[in-house]
Amino acid sequence: MSTLKESADNLLDFLHRNENDRGVMADLRCGFSPAREYRAWPHIAPWCELNRDWSRLPIQTVCAAFATQPLTAEQGNLGTTVRELAPSWDKEGLASFEGRFRRLLTCDNMYELCRMIPHVIRAAKAKNIAVNHRKLFCDICLWERSNVKIDWAAAYWGVAANKNAAPSKGGRS
Repeated sequence: MSTLKESADNLLDFLHRNENDRGVMADLRCGFSPAREYRAWPHIAPWCELNRDWSRLPIQTVCAAFATQPLTAEQGNLGTTVRELAPSWDKEGLASFEGRFRRLLTCDNMYELCRMIPHVIRAAKAKNIAVNHRKLFCDICLWERSNVKIDWAAAYWGVAANKNAAPSKGGRS
């Protein structure tokens, strides 16, 4: 039995081997669409149990994410990606995008999460921001059993994310 990290590495190897195959990438992008997700299934079947959401959804989502935005980061998580997207929005757009990120953090289960992730990935593609696909796979798999939400929030709002911000002056108001 392979570990989650080994599964992620094997999946990413598959994606990198096929990233120049336009047909495969087009089929994998369909994984974001409930009406067309079946087109991704022949490609992801070796990696999961298609009839089990808990097995299929992380792989289908990460494959669709990679096919949509193949620019891959080696560090960070989806919170990091959203933080990098934030400066590119005007004030009104930032409020709307942050609302989507907050909505992402309210997802109770993997199914709901996987339906929300495409918005972030498409925005990352539009702004040429890299995504850590390996970490995304692991985070989706662990969504209901770990502190992934807290890790994403910390990457977006945390002190390390705001290290260049000027410290606030004075005490409490």
